[in-house]
Parts: sequence; structure tokens; C-alpha cells
Amino acid sequence: MKRTCHILTGGLVLLLAAWCQAQGFVPAAVTNEPAPAVTNSPPEATTNIVPTVTHPKAAPINGSSLMSAFGALPGGKFSLTGRTLKLPMPTPGTNTIAPDAWRRSLYYGMTLTQGNSDILRYSLGLDALKERKSDLFRVKARGIYGESDSKTDTENAIAAMRYERQLTDITYGLGHIEWMTDSIAGLDYRVSAILSPGVHLIRTDETLLNLEAGAGYLTEKKDNNEQGFVAGRFAVTFEKVIDSHALFWLTCEYLPKLLDSNVFYINSEVGLATVVARNLSLTVSLQDRYDNAPAEDTKSNDSVLTTALNLNF
Repeated sequence: MKRTCHILTGGLVLLLAAWCQAQGFVPAAVTNEPAPAVTNSPPEATTNIVPTVTHPKAAPINGSSLMSAFGALPGGKFSLTGRTLKLPMPTPGTNTIAPDAWRRSLYYGMTLTQGNSDILRYSLGLDALKERKSDLFRVKARGIYGESDSKTDTENAIAAMRYERQLTDITYGLGHIEWMTDSIAGLDYRVSAILSPGVHLIRTDETLLNLEAGAGYLTEKKDNNEQGFVAGRFAVTFEKVIDSHALFWLTCEYLPKLLDSNVFYINSEVGLATVVARNLSLTVSLQDRYDNAPAEDTKSNDSVLTTALNLNF
């Protein structure tokens, strides 16, 4: 628990420092110029006028400019989270991303502790997204590895593909395929393929709330036992732009076996991303996975706290 707190505190400090730098909190310079001399000229004489020096203020970033800062494409209708794949800070009101262009993000996170306990954690991932006016295609892959006192205690990987197509102003359809493995949890593999409609309950420049409900097929090998079944999927996604340089998101999905309510999975994630430099962002996220029927001698719940730098290109 202390280790998790230290990691979270460090990530929040980095986020705060990056936010202050991006906001331009710089102390005003102190000048030592002498006060203008007072003249005793008669009223009819011309007096010296001391010009007033004004310092231009930085133009505020409004909602539409903020979407440019987060790499939104013109006419984009999908999640804000995908927009963090490119986080340049362009001139307010401009957008340098070409329509139909691929956006990619390479992220890396690492934690190293030595002393009373030797702990090593690192994560590596790649995310790519292509968004057009009426559809979106996204692929991603991520791996996490960890050791504690020279013993492996974290080793998992995930890869996914997702396609979304807008149906009306507030509805869309999606197809999602995902593969994952977790050797510590005794999971050789789990593959799911889902078809689902979705609805935008809230969709503004700053806030997005989506609800999805569908079904598909799930197969897995756990404890050397293979099984496959028809599964449902219910998911909610909430995303919120905070200030002008940060994005908060929260996702949760429930995957039950339709013919057996004692078998289900819950996957959730909460995270915060902030701009630290052009094409560079910092993310802090907490992921949690729950398996109601875990492998023998393993726990149902797995949580991972990650702080990572994202290189967007």
C-alpha cells in the first residue's frame, strides 16, 4: 500500500508541475526604473506625458481550441480519450492534423525501488487510431511486467481492435475484438468478440458520456481448462476535459455469461492525461480487473497503477 501511495503521489506531483508550466505561472519581473520627474511648468506650458506600458495577455483557450490542443479531428464524433493520441499545443483556433490521418502514441512507464524491498515495474504500449467523419478504427497493445525481491509478480499483456460507425447524431454501432493473457492469474488466454450498439448520453466539446449494450462470444484457457460461451457486454464511458491541458476518463464494462450468472468479468479504468510538451503527454491511470471464477489459488481481483510518458506522432 505504501508503494502504491508513493507511485500515485509522484505521478500527481509531476502532473501538477506540468499543469503549472503549461498555464504559464511565471512571476512578474520587478523593475527599478526611477519615477518620472515632476516639472513646475506653468499651466499653459506643454507637460511631459509618461506613456503607459501595457503587457499583452495570452489569449484564453476556449472549448473549440482545447479540442485542437487534444488533437481532435474536424467533425470527430467519438471518444475524447482517442484524442489524447496526439497532444500538440498549436495556436488557439488552429488544427494541424490532416483529415483521415493515423494518430499513434507510444507510451512507457517504469518504477524502480531498492532498499528493504527491491521492486521493478515497467509497462510498454502502442496505440493507433484513425478517425473520419462517420467512423473510427483503433488498435492497441500493452504489456506490463513486474518483479518484487527478484520474483516475478506481474506479467500480463493485452491487444485489441475496435471499429465504430456513427448511425445517427446520438447513436453508433461498434465491433470489438480483444485478446489478453496473465500468467500470474493463471490465464493462458482470453479472447472476446463483441457487437454492440451505443448511445451518446452527453456529447459536448468538454464532456462525453456513452452507454453501450451488446453481446458476443468469449473463449478462454484457464488452469489448463478451455471453455467458450456466449457473453453479454454492458459498458459506460465518461470523459471530461479539465482546465485547458488535462483530460480525465472513467470506463467500466461488465461481461456476463448469458447462461450462467455465476461467471462474469468486470473491467474498469480511471485515468488523467496532461500535456507536458509538444507531442509529449503524461498519464496516470488505475486499472482493475475482476474475475468471478478465477483460476485455482489465485485472487479474483487484479489492480495496476501506472504512470507513463506518451510520445505522440
